[in-house]
Amino acid sequence: MFSRYISFLLFFWLVLSTCGQNDAGASSEERATEEAVTRAVSWMLGQRQEDYSWGPFTPRAVVALTLSQDVVQVPKDEMSIITKQLNILLTLELSRNLSGESISLSRLALYVNALYATCQDPHNFHGLDLVRILRHRTNTALANTADFRLPAVFLPLCLAGDVKYEDMRRIISMHQNHKNNTDLQALEFLALTCIDRMNTISSTKHYLKSMLTDLIRLNHNFRSLNDVYTHALVLQALNAASDSPAEVKSLIEKQLPGWLLRQDRKCSKDITLSRSSSYRLSETSPPKVHYSVWVGEGDNRDAHSVTVPLLPNGTFFDVMNGAQARNRNFRFSYEETKNGKHVYSLAGIPNDVQRELYWGLYTTKREPNGVRPHRQMKKMTVGVDRIYPAPGDHFIFWFKRYSSE
Repeated sequence: MFSRYISFLLFFWLVLSTCGQNDAGASSEERATEEAVTRAVSWMLGQRQEDYSWGPFTPRAVVALTLSQDVVQVPKDEMSIITKQLNILLTLELSRNLSGESISLSRLALYVNALYATCQDPHNFHGLDLVRILRHRTNTALANTADFRLPAVFLPLCLAGDVKYEDMRRIISMHQNHKNNTDLQALEFLALTCIDRMNTISSTKHYLKSMLTDLIRLNHNFRSLNDVYTHALVLQALNAASDSPAEVKSLIEKQLPGWLLRQDRKCSKDITLSRSSSYRLSETSPPKVHYSVWVGEGDNRDAHSVTVPLLPNGTFFDVMNGAQARNRNFRFSYEETKNGKHVYSLAGIPNDVQRELYWGLYTTKREPNGVRPHRQMKKMTVGVDRIYPAPGDHFIFWFKRYSSE
């Protein structure tokens, strides 16, 4: 029963994301579709448990019902109860472990998406930044899993503006390894489409076109797809194509005759809900990171400092690249090691083994001073591409003798 429920729910979600507004000139097919959606909403509401939730399926159900508001209005009080129950369930799951580690990665992504769909801020869910937790756990999974198979986690990260170039490369790599898996192909296409729409990373157009071609070729005859779950994912992916070719539009119309693509829903906070099933928070000025390069010690120390915008989920390697683009005193060279990118030269000054002078990276929340400023700082021992700065952090690359510590 539950597996059939999941499939029905996903297909229902897709129908809602591809249907449009009804009007006086609606055809009989359009009216029939609207009636079917109305029955689907009623059926879904009737499947709730005594606590007004759908158990483990609550995040998906909440997103589907939220999207239905443009077609079939769920009473405001009803949606309020549903949203509160979503929050209660998430709070209970988080209470088992405040770091969010007790929730599976895929489930955490579903909850983040559901919070977006209900116009809530997953960056501050009772003081917890669920987007940051999702990002951290995704990074860990990517680093430790050779065959990562959860492209869906990139959707809420993208909608939070928290994606980077490595995410795009991993999505493309996954797509190349999943040529015969329609479900994963569709989710990978959706994730890359979101990244392209957010304009967070350039050079996605070429890959999107190639992935779209693969998806159309693999699923040209949709009626051969017996699995409604797969059917829904494919249609959703094709509908997400920003510049849908005539062939794609024709395929969608064969499944949903006469219906126009739905308009984006608006949250009360002036946040749009896109066809990808969620909305992006309104933009604010990016946080900053302070970065200094020190050469020498004491009064003879030569110092240069710069303040660099912190990109969403940017690493310190990104900060260094931004700094060297502004000032030649921050140009650097590095080598790949098992611990990540190791910097051995800065400002044209390489490590000097014979004199025991080396570059060391430190971090602090304030400007260090005094005779032994390193006591106010924490030394970093991993590669610069594995360090994720927090807003307001101060990083210092210091060229000095280790024996001076």
